[in-house]
Amino acid sequence: MIASDGATREADLLARVAARVWPAATLAGATALAGDASSRRYVRLALEGGGAPKTAMAMVLPADSPGASEEIAAEVEVEELPFLDVQRFLARHGIPVPEVYGFAESDGVLLLEDVGDVPLADAALRGGAEARALLAEASATLAHLASLVREPDPACVAFRGTYDRALIGRELEVVATHGFTGEGATAPRAPGADPELDAALARLGDALAAQPLVLMHRDYHAWNLHVDPRGRIRVIDFQDALLGPALYDLATLCTDRDSDRFVDQETEAALLARWHAETERRGIRAYADADAERLAADYLRAVAYRTLRVLGRFGFLALEKGKRGYLRHVPRMARQTRRALAALGERHGDADARALLVVLASRSDLFA
Repeated sequence: MIASDGATREADLLARVAARVWPAATLAGATALAGDASSRRYVRLALEGGGAPKTAMAMVLPADSPGASEEIAAEVEVEELPFLDVQRFLARHGIPVPEVYGFAESDGVLLLEDVGDVPLADAALRGGAEARALLAEASATLAHLASLVREPDPACVAFRGTYDRALIGRELEVVATHGFTGEGATAPRAPGADPELDAALARLGDALAAQPLVLMHRDYHAWNLHVDPRGRIRVIDFQDALLGPALYDLATLCTDRDSDRFVDQETEAALLARWHAETERRGIRAYADADAERLAADYLRAVAYRTLRVLGRFGFLALEKGKRGYLRHVPRMARQTRRALAALGERHGDADARALLVVLASRSDLFA
C-alpha cells in the first residue's frame, strides 16, 4: 500500500475515483511507483471484480497546477488537461498510448491502462534479436508520430506550440548557468557571465532550429517507452508533445542518461536509417536520399543539443530542487555531447561544432 503520512486519505480518494469508473469493483491495493523528475505521481491499483481490469494506473496530478504542462513551450490556452487532449489525438492515429479509463478532475486523478512495468531500457539491456527488434519498433513508432505533422488538428494543443528558437534560447541559458554542475557545486553561474560560451551555444541552437518540423514527443527516451505484456512498445508521458526539430526525439531515444549501455554506434546508425525510411514511407521527405550527409549531420547536432540541454536540466534539478541524484548521469551525457561534436567537426567539417567543443573543454574536464 502507499507508504506516506496521507496513505489512508489517498487510498480512500483512489477507491472513490475507481468506484466512479467501475462501481461494482473493489480496490484491493495501491502501490506508489518510484518518481522521476516530474511532479506527477503514479500509483498502481489492484482491482477485483465489477468488470474492472486486474490493474490500472492512477496518475495523481500536482495540486498547485493540475492542468498545466510542466515545460509548456508556448503561451497557449488549454481547455482541458494536455495529457487527455494529446492522448485522444495520438490514439485516433494509431500511436500505442495507454487507454484512458476516467478522469476525476476535481480530485486531480487520471485512471489509465496499466501498460506494465518493463521499460524499453530494461528490455533492451537483455540484448539479442528481441532487443534489436524492440528498438527498431520504437524507431518506427517515433517515425509514425513524427509523420502526424501531415495531419494537423488545430484543436489539439500539440499543434498550437512549437519548439522554436525562443524556447531553444531559454533552454540554452539553463545550459550555460546550470550545465556545468559537478558533485561539489552549490550555485549556478550567473546568466550572461560567459559570452564566448553563450555565442557558441547559440550557433548550435540556430542549427537545431533550422531542422524540418515534425510532431515531436519531446521526451522519447527508453524509460518513457514500455514493453507491455504482449511484447508491444507503448508510449507514455506524451503530454508535452508539440511541433519541433525533426531529429530531436531520435537523439533522445539513442543518447539519454545511460542508454549507451544498449545503443552502440552500429545500433544508432540502424535506428537512424529505420526512422528515415519510415518517415519517407509515411510521406515525410524531410531528408531525401541525396541528403544522407545532411541527415547524419543534423542527427549529430540534435544529439549535441539534447545532451547539453539535459546536462542543464540535471544541474537545475540538483541545484534548485535538491535532486542531486541526477548528477550521476552527467559524465555519460557529457561523453555523448563530446562524441557528437567531435564527429560533426571531423566527418562533416562543421567549424561551429569544433569551436563549441573547444569552448566546452576549456570550461570542464568532462568535455576534454
